[in-house]
Amino acid sequence: MRISVDTLLEIQKITGHEIEVGGQDDNTITLRFGYWRQLSESDLTKVKELLTYRSIVEQLVDEDDECGELWNYIVSYNPFK
Repeated sequence: MRISVDTLLEIQKITGHEIEVGGQDDNTITLRFGYWRQLSESDLTKVKELLTYRSIVEQLVDEDDECGELWNYIVSYNPFK
């Protein structure tokens, strides 16, 4: 899957946090914002609008007393949908 640098910069502007991009497979990447921050509902909606034709799933990766909740976002593209 491809996402342009310009699109990632636009997402960064929307969320106000640095983005870390991780690879999962040919059609899936993960996005992490700041230090595992959860996006607000309005920011997530804007990101979904920007990443048309892709599904975005919010994932609680871990939670502990020291770090709190750790979130990332799985972005998938299915060319056959």
